[in-house]
Amino acid sequence: MHRQWIRVATVLATALVFGLAATATAGAQPANLGTADYARAEKVLDYHLKGRIKNARVEPHWLSDGRFWYRRDGEHGAEYLLVDPAARTRGPLFDAARLRAAASAALPAAPLAPISVSLESVGPENKALHLRLPGDSKHELSCDLLAYRCAPVPAMTPDRYWLTSPDGRRAVFVRDHNLWLRDLRSGEERALTHDGEAHFGYGELPDFALHAVQTQQGQWKVPPFALTWSPDGKRLFGTRYDERKVEPYPMVAMAPEHGFRPQVHYIRLGLLGDREAARDEWYSIDVERGATRSIRLPPGWNGAIEADVLGWSPDHRRAYAVTARYDHPARMRLVEVGLDDGKVREVIEERSDTRVQLNDFIYSRPAVRVLAASHEVVWFSERDGWGHLYLYDLRDGRMIRRLTAGDWLVRDIIGIDEGKRQLYFTAGGREPGDPYERRLYRVGLDGGEPRLLTPEAADHDLDSGVSVILGGEALDLLSPTGTAVVDNYSTLDTPPRTVLRSTQDGEVLLELEHADASAVLAAGWKAPQRVRLKAADGRTDLYATVFFPPGYSSEGAKPAQYPIIDAFYGGPQVTNAPVGFAEAASAINPVSRSSLAALGFVVITIDARGTPGRSQAFHDASYHGGFADTQVDDHVAAIGELAARYPGLDLERVGVYGHSAGGHASARAILRRPDFYKVAVSSAGNHNQQGMYGGGINGLERILAGAPDYGASGVLRPSPDAVPANYVANDNAVLAANLRGKLMLVYGDLDENALPAVTIQLTSALIKANKDFDLLYLPNQNHELFRNDAYYTRRMWDYFVEHLMGAKPPQDYRLQPPPKQGGGGY
Repeated sequence: MHRQWIRVATVLATALVFGLAATATAGAQPANLGTADYARAEKVLDYHLKGRIKNARVEPHWLSDGRFWYRRDGEHGAEYLLVDPAARTRGPLFDAARLRAAASAALPAAPLAPISVSLESVGPENKALHLRLPGDSKHELSCDLLAYRCAPVPAMTPDRYWLTSPDGRRAVFVRDHNLWLRDLRSGEERALTHDGEAHFGYGELPDFALHAVQTQQGQWKVPPFALTWSPDGKRLFGTRYDERKVEPYPMVAMAPEHGFRPQVHYIRLGLLGDREAARDEWYSIDVERGATRSIRLPPGWNGAIEADVLGWSPDHRRAYAVTARYDHPARMRLVEVGLDDGKVREVIEERSDTRVQLNDFIYSRPAVRVLAASHEVVWFSERDGWGHLYLYDLRDGRMIRRLTAGDWLVRDIIGIDEGKRQLYFTAGGREPGDPYERRLYRVGLDGGEPRLLTPEAADHDLDSGVSVILGGEALDLLSPTGTAVVDNYSTLDTPPRTVLRSTQDGEVLLELEHADASAVLAAGWKAPQRVRLKAADGRTDLYATVFFPPGYSSEGAKPAQYPIIDAFYGGPQVTNAPVGFAEAASAINPVSRSSLAALGFVVITIDARGTPGRSQAFHDASYHGGFADTQVDDHVAAIGELAARYPGLDLERVGVYGHSAGGHASARAILRRPDFYKVAVSSAGNHNQQGMYGGGINGLERILAGAPDYGASGVLRPSPDAVPANYVANDNAVLAANLRGKLMLVYGDLDENALPAVTIQLTSALIKANKDFDLLYLPNQNHELFRNDAYYTRRMWDYFVEHLMGAKPPQDYRLQPPPKQGGGGY
């Protein structure tokens, strides 16, 4: 259901369709749509616009002397620039022609490959920058970028699936469920662990990470999972997952790519209420001695999967990590873990009657920073109803002071200048205007009010990287000296601008990039509009992004001219109504908004109550009962207000679609409010929770309604058909008899994220209620179907054109598949 580690899909674009249409929709009947209409819409499809905005973002790679380099999109390919913040200069990192000549002179027989610079390949040596380039089979090239001299050195480039030590001389990899160490200079290898086994290995991706089928097929591989080197390279600290007792779950490929007999892939996946769930334990390895120590977590507690190691003690013998348990109340602890003695010491405990998180956005990195030198930690908490930062003493868990306060939300910690005792963070809602637009602030660790550093009314896209849930890496936008920060900002109709900004007063020190969106605009993409609407309670402000059809105007619109489509996600992890240019042009989820607008629909995405980004009370509206119910009511109220404000919108023709949590929400919408929604397309929905994955490590209970409540049986399912009391309201099947409009359910048979059985369980309820519906089954597809399956996308367009617009779509139009199938998201 929710987004997990970045995934890549392999697709067999065939499908079977079941079910027939029942009734035609009412409303205006426009002319039939032709091939040219679909072709125009296809040009602005998200995956065709992805990567088409040149220099939309700058990711700095800082050098130890305070300078940084970055990659940019040049006219003829990648270019690399070197920036000196102190001198306020920006220029080429190297002369490509001179560098190629130097490389050829050093290794004349080696093939000349395009120059590609990686994070580890650039560094200062003897007052000159050196760059490492590929050479021949035995050598790399170390190139002096001042003198343009290259010299062959022994190749030390690690395999992409290895975990390299901080000094770059050694790497860890997985072999036969165990960890092995390789010396990158000599090639010598030795085993670090010896007792790993299937479903209880070291550094192996557990099945609950939702890539088990792809792993079995050899299509998914990652570096050693949940494993971290200590900064001095002497120790390893990791998490080992035990799935040996978890009941195997069958994933059935009915039309396998090779052969005719259905193929069953058994994966270890526990469901909500299962007696046996995945377990975890920590371990540490003394690399030199080869000694491994198992570190038990306290009973009932698990490691928090959204956080890796948060920090280290000055001697690197102790790590700081987070444990959690999601019963009532939900609790989360910062703990100190002794790697040599295995002792676990509690530092801070956070409690909540609903969710407890390290960042209001669970897919962002924790808004927590360990300051080992001063024995302090900056901690994120929503204890007063808003997400804010607090300073604690690491030694005794005593709160030293509160750092931020007010009716606004801290989004991300960008960095800390420990010497000057200054913290840099982004927040939303502190300034007048759109609370979802992020701004950058500075606040002193020793007290004082935050200072705004980004005066521009825009979304300042600064963060600290993507959560480890998604396999993301940390991102440092703050300079090592703490004097400058890289700021990228945009609006819905203004392409990104990237500047180097002073952390003292926000002054722009240097212009880095003005993004080039000409290719996106040439494709016909039109910027959406941002609107503020009221929730169903009549008081709460909601914010939405609306994609209008080309040529729409309030003056020229005819009554009931435009059908409306609600592009719905609704999961409690993220917001989905874009505030920035790049996100609006090529979204993660929902997709097809610009394309559907190009076909003649008004498309709206609303961040309603129950989504993050505002107060805890706003967010908690999705925690109890049906998680999408309040959102559905808010959407109905907001769309009604939108139609009253903009002429030409037809409230008798409102449709809805969504994927994953949006699959649940879109089906929920047409079942809960059949008077309002006439057509729905629901793909890969988590239509009930009793059939979805559960457990303390990666279960959905942590974000939906807490541990299951089976009455006298506690949290364990007493019978195969028992549904916990706190999840009954989340089951879409309960509302099956309400269906009146057109509903198409879509699923892929190898989707581990939103299990296919849950969709089929909803169809069973619809059949028992004698309801007509359509079912699209996609063989060999996983959760990425809504992003990488052109057939599904075309069928979704057709469904709305025929049943909501009342027009006839072009017959058998074939969308071109995405340039690179797969992607990442939720």
